[in-house]
Amino acid sequence: MTNDLDGLLVISLEQAVAAPYCSRLLRESGARVIKLERPEGDFARKYDDILGGDSAYFVWLNSGKESVTVDLKNKEDVKLLKNLINKADVFIQNLRPGAVERLGFGYETVQKLNPNIVMCSITGYGSKGSYSNMKAYDALIQAETGLCSVTGPPGEPSKVGASIVDIATGLTAYGEILKKLIKRGTRSVGGSHIELSLFEVLSEWLSVPLAYYEYANKLLQGTGMDHGQICPYGSYDTNDGQIFIVVQNHAEWIRLCEQVLDKPALISDPLYDSNMKRVENRAALKLEIEAIFKLSNREQLMSSLLNAGVACGSINTLKDLSQHSALRRKNVSSSGNDFSLIRRVGDSNLNLEVPSLGAQSNSVRKEFL
Repeated sequence: MTNDLDGLLVISLEQAVAAPYCSRLLRESGARVIKLERPEGDFARKYDDILGGDSAYFVWLNSGKESVTVDLKNKEDVKLLKNLINKADVFIQNLRPGAVERLGFGYETVQKLNPNIVMCSITGYGSKGSYSNMKAYDALIQAETGLCSVTGPPGEPSKVGASIVDIATGLTAYGEILKKLIKRGTRSVGGSHIELSLFEVLSEWLSVPLAYYEYANKLLQGTGMDHGQICPYGSYDTNDGQIFIVVQNHAEWIRLCEQVLDKPALISDPLYDSNMKRVENRAALKLEIEAIFKLSNREQLMSSLLNAGVACGSINTLKDLSQHSALRRKNVSSSGNDFSLIRRVGDSNLNLEVPSLGAQSNSVRKEFL
């Protein structure tokens, strides 16, 4: 069985989450990924020890890679990296701005070593400007971009409970790298340098709330489980708990009113006859909907909503997620233990073992020096 990126060599001078997530996606598409770590290791290795003594983050992000420890103040290790770059298709790095240049591996140098290489540099705020030297972590970027201000209950800025900034940036980097590889292959052109920052990726995700401020003079804030610009869209009480519903268009609004609420008069009610009006009168509409929903339990309502073609779902805990029938899992090995983790790697036949620190140092040195 072959994988999509079989034969591709990726060198990643990486740590934490964003770059390791990108290189993991490349690995799970078939690329060979050599992860370069400081002698003390990627600091994500020590975030916790809940997976048989290993960090949950590290196990999640680094399965299938080869770990090589390097000290780039050491001439032999500098030579190793040069040789790796000379043979690689992709070079990823997420050191602080200017660090890779000081080490002698800025894009101009890398391109001379390998004119066809695709280099991807991930920073917090970009390589230039007053913020370029600021330390940048996931929660800091959530706060700086304004994401926290539109998350959580009204008036209570909240961070997202997953590493959304790092994941978004790693996924964006993965897509950009694939684009450059396709361009390189189909147009017979040389390599390129991709520069991404956590801030630019997440601020682009905030385009809609920002447009509301800049063009409608509306400063949005968190709406809890509701949607800031669409209604009804959120959690509603039934007689045995909450249910989540989503009405995306006018046809669904009609079906909700006629087939679920049995209140067709709501369709043309001047308070609710457009999405914008429903958003403006969200509180009153919630009372209308819950007055009907509270007459039924969640199971009955779920059936009624699904029959009407209205999107709905449960508000689950992580315990519920663990037992969810839609989950896809793969076994990942780390430190001699097997763990069942959520994965979407198709029919890949890849080995998903997490490398111990420097596990492939000797073999990679033997191969490339």
